[in-house]
Amino acid sequence: MSKASFPLPQGFAWQYDLIVWLQSYHSAVLDRVAASFSLLGNESFYFAVLPVAILAVDRALGMRLAYVFFTSMYLNAWLKSYYHIVRPIGVPGIQSGYISSATGLSMPSGHAQGTMTFFVAIAQWLRRRAWLWVAVLLSIAVGVSRVYLGLHWPMDVAVGWLAGLVVGIVGWQVGRWWTYRGIPFGVAVVLAVLFPAILLVAARDATSSVYAAFLLVGGVGAAVEKRFLATQIDPVLWKRVACGVIALGGVVAVQCAVQAHLDEPLWQYARAIAVACWTTLVAPWLFSLVGLYTREANSHRS
Repeated sequence: MSKASFPLPQGFAWQYDLIVWLQSYHSAVLDRVAASFSLLGNESFYFAVLPVAILAVDRALGMRLAYVFFTSMYLNAWLKSYYHIVRPIGVPGIQSGYISSATGLSMPSGHAQGTMTFFVAIAQWLRRRAWLWVAVLLSIAVGVSRVYLGLHWPMDVAVGWLAGLVVGIVGWQVGRWWTYRGIPFGVAVVLAVLFPAILLVAARDATSSVYAAFLLVGGVGAAVEKRFLATQIDPVLWKRVACGVIALGGVVAVQCAVQAHLDEPLWQYARAIAVACWTTLVAPWLFSLVGLYTREANSHRS
């Protein structure tokens, strides 16, 4: 029998008991550990890491990773709006005060799904089985932290893990043929517009639309950069490091500019569009201008 002294919807009693059981091991150290793992799944973390991967590691693979991740986050927002399940925040007997900024709907967990998607895709990028285990263990840690912190029901996390695993594996494989670095400009633009346009039409809320907008602007930006700038990452290590630092600095500047207004959908669009423009157009142009990037050998520009 559930420990709850009040009625719970069907299927939630065991979830309530599991949260209460996890929180029975509450300590200041575990709180800090759980909060740290939870931060790993924050959207801002990926908005910072993905531009660095694209601009300083590998342009084509970094873009593929961005497509897989933001498509997964679009799906997550769509499913949350569809299921419309509220978080356990405020339920008697559950402590949810460790991270007070958690808002929105609950099913599936965006932290669990995003972490699983990102690191499973990274594991396929690196082609090392050990990285797949890292992906799974990190995803488990992030997901459990969300339940321990009282911010998600266990089923939210389980569904997030499953969705992230499927999208991470299938999306990465589908993305093998989808790269703006090796297809004609016209085809690249059509694909860059068509896919996110379909997502925008199917979007159920502002959050899913924001992710689609990022893919739209980023995809078109990557195609335009390929056609008119035709830059590529210089293999020299110090130049890669410099590009990574500057790339991160640009994203942090955008984040700081909009941070106070991120509760408003308009500013969420502004952040997504600004980061996409910075990553695919502005930063490559700047890096080429100062000599951190080289030109593609097959560039047709004079």
